[in-house]
Amino acid sequence: MIFVNPAIEPGKKFLIESKAEVISLKSRKLARELIEYFKLSKTFGPNGVSFKFFAQGVTKPTVWESTFSERNDFSMVREWCTWYNDKCLETREKPLDEDAIKQVYEFFAKSEVIVGTVVDLQHAALDNQSVSGLSISKMATKLCTLVERRREPIPTKSKMIMNILPISVPTEYYLCHSTVGDKKDIYDSLRDKIIPPFLLTRKREILTFAEFDKNNPLCGYIEGPVTTLRTEEFQIQNPTLSAELVNVHLRRIFWNKGLYRDPKANVYYFPMLDKTLDRRETLDHRGEKRWVVKKIIRKKETKYHRIGEINFYFHRGVELRTPTYWGESFLELIPRRYYTLDGEKWVDGEIRARIDRKFRNPQFDRCKTRLGLMKLWKFILFEPTFVIPPEKWFDNFKFGNFLTETVNWSPEVIGRTQMRLWDYKGES
Repeated sequence: MIFVNPAIEPGKKFLIESKAEVISLKSRKLARELIEYFKLSKTFGPNGVSFKFFAQGVTKPTVWESTFSERNDFSMVREWCTWYNDKCLETREKPLDEDAIKQVYEFFAKSEVIVGTVVDLQHAALDNQSVSGLSISKMATKLCTLVERRREPIPTKSKMIMNILPISVPTEYYLCHSTVGDKKDIYDSLRDKIIPPFLLTRKREILTFAEFDKNNPLCGYIEGPVTTLRTEEFQIQNPTLSAELVNVHLRRIFWNKGLYRDPKANVYYFPMLDKTLDRRETLDHRGEKRWVVKKIIRKKETKYHRIGEINFYFHRGVELRTPTYWGESFLELIPRRYYTLDGEKWVDGEIRARIDRKFRNPQFDRCKTRLGLMKLWKFILFEPTFVIPPEKWFDNFKFGNFLTETVNWSPEVIGRTQMRLWDYKGES
């Protein structure tokens, strides 16, 4: 936190950090916070900032004394900075070089560490009740009291996992003119053959990632030469159409894995082919069995239904989108609850909405549950296992990992007995 006291030192800023716990200098979380304060102090100039650190207790006090205050030991600071470079660097963060280590040494020399027990801090707070509101001592004491009352700090540095991951698509795609203007004509005449995925535009142009060789049945419906174009340029010039081209090819890959698709909701799900089973299971990324479809039985008898009859089938589904960001293809993966009446055929959205309203479970929208389902579907979709033999162009698609972003302040689940933020409204 940053404080200014014009009554004591006009123009000087005070950086305050407090911990209501026993702190180790080799704590990674604390080390990152100290470096953040160091970087912040550089923006204020060499003489425009003062750093004060309040702690309930410290481990190895002699090490702290050798690192901080004007008597600090440069060798101790160098050793700490070397440890920080080895253990605490974030992604894409540059390590501390020799000049930065010297600056850290000077920053620690001008810093002040105040150690006191909870009782000492409470007595200090009482002693400073009459001090002016501009007093740095009173501000620091109130801050220590606030931290002591919170058994677990609410804001913590964490990593946010996003539900999108990059896709490596083929570097080239093929474009040619078609002899027909409707895709239905092609599918009707080639029912007994495996037709590669393709798009047919209003200009009667065929776009596909599948090569036009002698085994491609689309060769009978093209006229003129086949043009090979760069996918990267296509993604920049027309991101919407390129995303649609990627989507239609991914649909074929997931179909060969045995997944059904609701074309209106764009949700993929496993069907229940064996109606004698109560549930269908598959292995997850940990090698454990997870259900993907289960049969829901009626538990009450009504005028039209009896106890024990099949009510509906509950599927663990996933909605997939293929947006194009910054000239690259991504896959957006959204876990969904999905329902069918026979375990296979997709049903109208209003019917599924009525079922969902009656059997909704709030645990589904918890972060931990969603993260587990995201990892499950990532394993299912991208593992090289197929129900139908894969086609030759499948190998040109590669899938990355979920994108992550480090967040400095993110909410943390707290206990029922912990005070809420509005309880401190009168103290701020």
